[in-house]
Amino acid sequence: MKIPGKKLIPFWLGKKLRGGWQKYLSIKYRGSDYYCPYCGYSFAKFLPGGIDVPVLKDKEVIGGGFRVNMLCPRCFSVDRDRLIYLFMEEQTNLFSAPLKVLHIAPEGCIRALLMSLPNIEYRSGVKYYEGYYYDRSVNLMDVTSLPFDDASFDVIICNHVLEHIDDDRKAMLEIHRILKPGAWAILQVPISLKLEETYYDPSIKTPEEREKAFGQFDHVRIYGLDYGKLLERQGFTVRRYSPYDDDHNRDELKKYALNHKELLYVAYK
Repeated sequence: MKIPGKKLIPFWLGKKLRGGWQKYLSIKYRGSDYYCPYCGYSFAKFLPGGIDVPVLKDKEVIGGGFRVNMLCPRCFSVDRDRLIYLFMEEQTNLFSAPLKVLHIAPEGCIRALLMSLPNIEYRSGVKYYEGYYYDRSVNLMDVTSLPFDDASFDVIICNHVLEHIDDDRKAMLEIHRILKPGAWAILQVPISLKLEETYYDPSIKTPEEREKAFGQFDHVRIYGLDYGKLLERQGFTVRRYSPYDDDHNRDELKKYALNHKELLYVAYK
C-alpha cells in the first residue's frame, strides 16, 4: 500500500518554512537514487547524520554513530525509521486494520504517518527532560509507570528509548502489561555487535561520562547481543526482522539507504 507521503510534512516546520524548505530541497537534492517512504520524495542522496563518538565505532554500535547517507532532507526520517516502515508495510496489517497504537517518544515522520491513517486510534507520550524542547501536543508519561490499563494497545512503537531508561526492565514489563495478547511492539535500541552482554554502569552519571562510555550524553547503557534475551525474560516472544532476509531485490533496497547490519527487534505478547 502506498501512502500519500507528499502530505506528511514535519509538524515542527511552520507553514511558510515548509513551502520554502520543500522548494529549496527539491532543487538541491533532486534525483532518483534514493527514496523516502514517509514523505514520498526521491533524492540524489540523503544527508549525513549521527554523532561521531569513539565508543560507538569501537563497539560497532548499530543504530548509533555517524552515517554518511542517513537523513531524509525533507521529513528527517533516518535509516532506522525507514526500516520500521518496511516492516509495518510488508509484515503487518497496520495500514488497514482498526488498531489502537501507542507511540512513545514519537519521531515526527512516523507520527505523521500514523496520524494520517483513518484506521488508527493514535496515542503518544514522551518523558520530558527540563531544558529540552518537546511537542506540547504529546502527553508526558513515565515509561516505567504507564497510565494505561492492562491489555490496552494493539501496537506499541518505542524506538530508541530504552537506552535512556535506568530501570529498563521495568519499562519492558510495563510495555508488556499494556499490550493486548497477540499484539506487538517495536522496541528498537542501538546494539553493539562486539558486546555479548549489555554494558550498564549506574555510577556513570554526568553527561560527559555518559557520552564517553555509552556514546550519547543521555544514554545509560550500550545493549549487547543479549538484548533479545533481555526482552524474552520480561515475557515477550522476540522476532528479529531484516528485509535482506526476505525475497527483496537488494538493488531495490538500496534506495532506502538502510544499514544492512541492522535487525529490527519486534516483541510479541
